[in-house]
Amino acid sequence: MAELPGHIRATQAASIALLTTTSGLNLGLSFFVIPRLLELPTPLMLRQWGSMFRATSRALPPGFVLPAALNAYLAYRLPGKARVYGLAAALALSVLPYTYGLLMPINRKLLDKARDVEALGGAGGLALGDVLGEEMGAREETGHALIDTWGVYNLYRGGAAFVAGCVGLYAALW
Repeated sequence: MAELPGHIRATQAASIALLTTTSGLNLGLSFFVIPRLLELPTPLMLRQWGSMFRATSRALPPGFVLPAALNAYLAYRLPGKARVYGLAAALALSVLPYTYGLLMPINRKLLDKARDVEALGGAGGLALGDVLGEEMGAREETGHALIDTWGVYNLYRGGAAFVAGCVGLYAALW
């Protein structure tokens, strides 16, 4: 087997590194950040979730799209491994419709709740009845339930990126 050109090796390495890093960041949200948020009082929890969402919504999407494009390029350049690299690209891209279909409705609800908290004066501005109603489940969907659901649904994104990175590593070593 002929040695691959340097730019192909660099593309392989970049794709694997981006996917596994994005996977770790995403899984870290579900395993470490969300449980800590759920320990907070509702108003503070919603404000912190909003801050976390604003930061990660700008940083994480390129971690799925760029390696998907890199894997598609590798599938084009290495026809003998096109199926494997195509699978890695598809797994990385599968996160986008999943996010828009399942997580975006939850994101909107949580962002609305976070805006309501801000409008009422932040963590100290809600009346005790509002906080207790939220905590005791008097409303249809509590902030705690939405954040817990978000944390569980987010596991797919980290898992898909990890599997895509492993598929890319397999293709690079095969």
